[in-house]
Amino acid sequence: MTTTSHKPAHGPAVIRPRRLGMLLALFVALTLAAALSEGVYDIAFANLALDLSGLVSTIGLVYCAGYGVEVVASLAIGPLLDRRDATQVLITSYLLKIAVFALIALGSSFLSSQLWTIVAAAASVDFIHQVGQMALFVLLPRLIDADTLIKVQGIGASARAASQILSPVVAGLVISLMPGARGLIAAAGFQVLALLLLAGLIAVVRRHGTGTPPRTPFPGDAAEQDAAETAGSPSSPEALPSRRTVARTIVSSRAWSRYLVFHALTVLALSTAILSWIPLMRETLQMSAARSGTFLSASTAGALLGGLAVTKSGANRIYLSMRWAPALAATGTLIAALLGRTQWLLALGLVVFGIGFTVYLRSAGLVVQLRAPTDLLGTWNGLLDAVIRVVSAAGILTAGFLFDLVGGRAVYVTLGLVLLLTAALWASFGTSDQTSLQATPLHQK
Repeated sequence: MTTTSHKPAHGPAVIRPRRLGMLLALFVALTLAAALSEGVYDIAFANLALDLSGLVSTIGLVYCAGYGVEVVASLAIGPLLDRRDATQVLITSYLLKIAVFALIALGSSFLSSQLWTIVAAAASVDFIHQVGQMALFVLLPRLIDADTLIKVQGIGASARAASQILSPVVAGLVISLMPGARGLIAAAGFQVLALLLLAGLIAVVRRHGTGTPPRTPFPGDAAEQDAAETAGSPSSPEALPSRRTVARTIVSSRAWSRYLVFHALTVLALSTAILSWIPLMRETLQMSAARSGTFLSASTAGALLGGLAVTKSGANRIYLSMRWAPALAATGTLIAALLGRTQWLLALGLVVFGIGFTVYLRSAGLVVQLRAPTDLLGTWNGLLDAVIRVVSAAGILTAGFLFDLVGGRAVYVTLGLVLLLTAALWASFGTSDQTSLQATPLHQK
């Protein structure tokens, strides 16, 4: 069996300064196009579900189904990305989304007039979207060097933040001009644009040379290694450890198990906070829906600044960022919760939270991209991502009940204290832990 090409022959390409600007511009455009497509299809599917059923609960059904399939994708697709070309998987995911949009928008009226087809289509798109996100996560560190990767992830975070401001406006305009299923035509158009930009980005990187290195056997998985050697192809995909082996390695590694526990606790607090700002402002701070939506944009502005901060950091400063970013997010959370009735302090708290939120999540992701075994990045990240998503969902559901029981201010003070705790935990993640992240039996020697 022949190994599928997915890594550079001489390691990730080092991007020259004159190419770096072009690469970053393409990635910003790619992020914006993909986000606009996502914004349009999210609103289109939600409106279709509401129009067909007349029940707001069906919107929750659409989002719940999407969240569930994303967890499945994280677990199921990770190993595929280690055995196939991540570029091909990413391109295929774009093409499949375009096909689904076209099928619903241009197909028979039956497809756009049945609630079950809308729910199924939305879940399918969410599954495909998650596969594409995972493929991009795996692809980038295999294509570009660490310093460029940090800049790309930082500018990508800023672009994503900008899209959160732009996307609802564009999506609303599209839906007003192309109501119903026809709005998915625009989603397909943005996805086509994203595909073209992806091709341009890959072309820029490949001018620096990529190829196909031979795989090296993985120690610590003797049974699969022996089977591969018996087959006469130690570099075949079958030589890769199983998902169970990778999971056991993560759990048995003190550094990675600490990373997972600290990260899960931090993301639980961050995700609960960012998804509960509207209830806090509406119910606790007695703000109108329009005003709370306006103030929410302050956290988006913070996210934009946070992305720029990541671009200025280097590989050696990632761990430092993971220490101060939760503390900064905690500061913003506590300011908004305790002093939020003063509007400029509320805005300040949201901006500060947005900076800490973005810097932390991008830095934590970079740790996985730069420290997990390259040939196992898909499986490794998929397992971590599935755990984080389940923990986050549990936190968000719990927060909803606590809002009704003890009030939003108590919930946010608790979240702020949890973030301060995680900042202290990350401060204990010392040099020995950082080194041990690359010292598991599954790291290539």
